[in-house]
Amino acid sequence: MLRPTTLASALLLLGAGLTSAIEAQAQDFPDNISLDGGFDTLFDAQFDDSDLFGDGNSSSVPRHFRFRLSHQLSGHLNRHSTITPSGTQEQRSRGIENQRLGMNIRYQNPFASGWLLQGSAQIRAWLPGDYEYNNPERDDAEWRINELYVQRSGERHSFSFGRQTIVWGETLGNSVLDVINTTEYRDLSIIDIEDARLNQWLLVWDMFGERGNWSSFINLYPEFDPTPITGSPLFPKAPEMGGQTLRLGYHHRDKSLFEVGTRWNRSFSGSDIAVMAARLYENPLRYTLVLPGIMPGSTELATQSTINDYGLLGLSANRAIGRLLLTLDVAFSQGILSDQVNNLELPGGGSLPVPGFERRNRLGVSAGLEYGISPTQQISLSASAQQDRGPDQQTRGNMLMRYSNNLRNDDLVLSATVQSQLDGEAVLMFLGADYRLNDDWELSSQLVLTRTNTQSPLYFLDEDVRAGVTVTWNF
Repeated sequence: MLRPTTLASALLLLGAGLTSAIEAQAQDFPDNISLDGGFDTLFDAQFDDSDLFGDGNSSSVPRHFRFRLSHQLSGHLNRHSTITPSGTQEQRSRGIENQRLGMNIRYQNPFASGWLLQGSAQIRAWLPGDYEYNNPERDDAEWRINELYVQRSGERHSFSFGRQTIVWGETLGNSVLDVINTTEYRDLSIIDIEDARLNQWLLVWDMFGERGNWSSFINLYPEFDPTPITGSPLFPKAPEMGGQTLRLGYHHRDKSLFEVGTRWNRSFSGSDIAVMAARLYENPLRYTLVLPGIMPGSTELATQSTINDYGLLGLSANRAIGRLLLTLDVAFSQGILSDQVNNLELPGGGSLPVPGFERRNRLGVSAGLEYGISPTQQISLSASAQQDRGPDQQTRGNMLMRYSNNLRNDDLVLSATVQSQLDGEAVLMFLGADYRLNDDWELSSQLVLTRTNTQSPLYFLDEDVRAGVTVTWNF
């Protein structure tokens, strides 16, 4: 099910990430160019590990496999027109955007003392009405391994290798430190960063001690945030250049890449503190236009991708005061690529502004609070801000408020999320209702409303209204 459980929702991360990844569209595009957050699974199977071993009866046969079959239907409801940054009018129509079947398979097997084998995979099929159905660039179905790792745990050490996730930071979903795993936002059916976070092939070593714990990782095959699917609601255009779509390619590796990091944390009475350091690659690819830009025989604009490695130093802490939990994350990134417009001198005089990149240092801070109103009601607030050091120090970031209420013995969950960029350029509201009919069947509904500045690269989401429903069968 889709749950609004984090601060880094699809719209705002795309506002900070897509507009950055397409920095070459126009010289006056915003400077917000990083995705702070991969996609565990579109249908986000949440499994209770106790289910793997039956109903608690000693005579039950352990169940290593769990399955979740989902059907999702969602669409755009509001027929209206929007004004592009170039001043032209663009008509929006209503209709189905997503209709897809999905199966998530989960496997967990503690096959020996101290050993665990865990994996999960997903299969999806596009049905008529889905923007991916009959897409010439795609098959009508896809599959992917999400998790696949083996873990060996001892008294003071734990080793795991395979596809897995590492999450740093305390401010859930809105942490400036949660930048290790990549993310994928295909469309507005994905709201939470937990749904969008992708696993990667990692070797992880955890060491536990009386004066703190260490956790270190090596990633020998770093990946990058996948680009939106051609034809999706979030696929970018270049309105200042006649509305041509952008051909966003993948990075072709010509050398070995690796990432490495380590984290120390210690718990005290009512609080935790951690410090960390890592060498990483920026998750979103950066794109520049390939002049002359227009691909022969096509209306698409050709682009060239750029990758960048950088250093990260971080600090995180939390403090519990009764029902209140306070969180703080601080990140210092050295060598981040930042937008810069260069002047290209033309023969015969004059110059042409050309978007480009420059290495800078970045300071990021995220802080939040979570409050338990009652045993069934929770509310949280958080904000994150980042600033690149340089002559044009521009602060950018996100704010979010979320609320959830569990009713009918947790069979019904009502939730609401409101998220906005600090400058108010993009705002998203998510309303959800999840109802569990019984142990096997679940029904969830979502309403997503978006508002954006008409001069924003996300102008096409202004005044959009989307609704969806997902039926799930667990077996």
